[in-house]
Amino acid sequence: MAVTPTYPGVYVQEIPSGVRSIAGVSTSIGLFIGRTSKGPLNQAVRLFSYTDFERTFSSDTSVSAMADHVRLFFLNGGTDCYVMRIANGATFAQTTLLAEDGVTEVLQLTAKFPGAIGNSIRAVVSYGGANPETTFNLDLFREEVDAGGRISILEAETYKNLSMNPVAALYAPEVVNTNSSLVRAAVPAPLPATNPGFSLSGQPVVYDSGDLTTLRDMWANRLGNASIGGNRFMISVDGQPVIPINLNGVDIAGIAAPTAANIAQAIEDEINNLLAAAGQAGTTVTVTLDDANDVPNVVTGAVLDAGIAGTADSASVLKIASNVASGASVVITPSATNDLSVPLRLGAGQGGIEVSAYSAHRPAPNGISLQAADQTVLRDLGDLQHNQILALRLSAFDSAGAPAIATVPVNLLAEGGALATTPLWLNSLGGLRTILQRLADAVNTYRNANPLTFFWSASVAGNRLTLTTSRGTANTVSATFASDPVAQDIGPFFNVNTRYYSIGEGALVTTFQTPTPAVDTNGAAAPSVTDGTAPTLQDYTNAFPLVEKDADIFNIMVLPEDADAAAVDLSLVYGPASVFCQQQRAFLVMEAPKAWKTAQDASTKVANLRVGLVKDHSALYFPRLLISDGKKTKALGAAGAVAGVYARIDNTRGVWKAPAGVEADLRGIVGLEHRFTDGEHGAMNPQGVNVLRPFPNGLVIYGARTNDGADDFASEYKYIPIRRLALYIEESLYRGLKWVVFEPNDDPLYGQIRLNVGVFMHDLYRRGAFQGPKPSDAYFVKCDRETTTQSDRNLGIVNIIVGFAPLKPAEFVILYLQQMAGQLQV
Repeated sequence: MAVTPTYPGVYVQEIPSGVRSIAGVSTSIGLFIGRTSKGPLNQAVRLFSYTDFERTFSSDTSVSAMADHVRLFFLNGGTDCYVMRIANGATFAQTTLLAEDGVTEVLQLTAKFPGAIGNSIRAVVSYGGANPETTFNLDLFREEVDAGGRISILEAETYKNLSMNPVAALYAPEVVNTNSSLVRAAVPAPLPATNPGFSLSGQPVVYDSGDLTTLRDMWANRLGNASIGGNRFMISVDGQPVIPINLNGVDIAGIAAPTAANIAQAIEDEINNLLAAAGQAGTTVTVTLDDANDVPNVVTGAVLDAGIAGTADSASVLKIASNVASGASVVITPSATNDLSVPLRLGAGQGGIEVSAYSAHRPAPNGISLQAADQTVLRDLGDLQHNQILALRLSAFDSAGAPAIATVPVNLLAEGGALATTPLWLNSLGGLRTILQRLADAVNTYRNANPLTFFWSASVAGNRLTLTTSRGTANTVSATFASDPVAQDIGPFFNVNTRYYSIGEGALVTTFQTPTPAVDTNGAAAPSVTDGTAPTLQDYTNAFPLVEKDADIFNIMVLPEDADAAAVDLSLVYGPASVFCQQQRAFLVMEAPKAWKTAQDASTKVANLRVGLVKDHSALYFPRLLISDGKKTKALGAAGAVAGVYARIDNTRGVWKAPAGVEADLRGIVGLEHRFTDGEHGAMNPQGVNVLRPFPNGLVIYGARTNDGADDFASEYKYIPIRRLALYIEESLYRGLKWVVFEPNDDPLYGQIRLNVGVFMHDLYRRGAFQGPKPSDAYFVKCDRETTTQSDRNLGIVNIIVGFAPLKPAEFVILYLQQMAGQLQV
């Protein structure tokens, strides 16, 4: 921009130099397209090592030679490549997990990649965590069994505290889909919120049945201004910040005509007033005193709070519920002083139950799990007496490894048996949660004492007791669970599920998992999960546009042979592949058909192989290689190894150096399928067949001709290094001159173009890419009014002509030897 001087002095103005550096593009990024046993389908994945390939696509060579080709590419000097897995008809392993009701489909898990490998994926659901009745944990892994029956756990993933609430930060499908390399997760159908979230106290308050005055007095002793203990706790409603609640202002003792409803209303009003005072006026709760069912035994006054005399045969629990139906929750934690939550067991961490509006939509946990979300179950279990559960019966194995039943002794008679005939929830050591922990301890103690026959472990989270086994597979149903004597069986309080879930075929039909294969819409069994068959010509041609979307640039294409050679004829694929390479300024490396055995096969049949080819964008190599897997030797096409040599020579010598000669040795191989004499080589070379030969320094590439390199063709792109150098220059200038578009089309622009292209070409000249003793003999750049006429400018066209003098390979070295005659004196 011009400066307008207004005051005497010196003005500084920067002006553009017109220099825009043109960077050379990569010349040796490989592209491999073919079948693999795992990995993304129809997606070009960029890899930087063979380890990356194994991790993403596996080293399995049973479906194609892809793994061997990629391995040899990196062994021979390759450093960067794309791999695209294609197949015909590959399907995905899938299963759907059900909620604890055994009916509602809540979470669909689909293998991330198609193929039978998805059948090895397993899922474990557990409810252990800070909020065991609100969130869940999901463990994913692959299970592989070797020929000896040994099981290996691979690719394990763990996701904690997931939620089925769509607006939650850890919404299960979003977390899994963002992070998992094994599965994709989805909700089969919209799952509406059930009941508003709530927090239910775990310690019932007992009172005389039908005596509402006793009910009032008992709750007054627990909280409010007449409380003998704490009356404070911390609360978070609907995800709002935590605020302190002090119920000291609630005058429960002053209620003249007490009922459960007006006692609860007094507590509710105080909590909502405190929420509003803390700036959460739009957040409210509803409080109720729920009936905890009749207590089946007589409890003396000594057990009651504050020593109130009388008999207590009823009980009530405090329930604080959100008023928001969708996704709301109530979370209660202890107060630092005068705490009420611990003695009342209010809040999940203190022994209560906290359920969100989406808790019922969690997938059912694996193993044997107490139905703690069902308040009736907890009350019925809590009403059992301490002396009614003496043992648990679980599956085990005898000394010979045969299935058996283990009787695990349980002692719930604490404190000298004083509580033998009292309900479990009246345990003075901590209520029902303490009883569940004792059951867990009994199972774990029995396991430690019988490690060779008993394989169960137990844990407690909140009010949920869960038992898991280390024996069995995904299709093994956990043992029938019962207590002893059977007359007081607690088995009905528990859900019995498989050890873990299976994704794909073999998924067990249980109430907690729908199987795969499923039934299609016509009522017929869906197809089995399959890797698909060998890709067809259409599969290859469909893949090419997808590569263009996924890969910014590639330079060398390799099409590994499929294990089902009869199903896919690569000679039919090479034509469309070479056209795609021409469009992308890339080069196709081809390998000779398996049927070629002799020099005559190559020299006479190569013409048929070239039908439909873009000949100067491809090259053919013969014979095939021999490689070893440590046990046996097998033949393999040379394309992957040759592509690696291209990369190695590019990096050490430059793309203008022929990838052939004694320094182009092939690594990672043990031999050649066929060996040829110089005479036989002389029959193939003029036909443009690049022959691999054994030399004292190794097995080397001893040909550098494109498929347009037969002597009869007289092509200017006879040699591979000339074609690949031209592609390098074209792609570099294509990318480096995009700044020219929409610039003013006149002499200043032409000068900038000549400058920048000239710098790029001169750098190649200095590095030895061109022949000629001086730059003017090696290259030229023309862009002026002669190349771009006024008519071109009117049409918005700029014509740039770049010429270069390529180096031709010294393909034939002719040594002339002459014997000197003795010098005659004349």
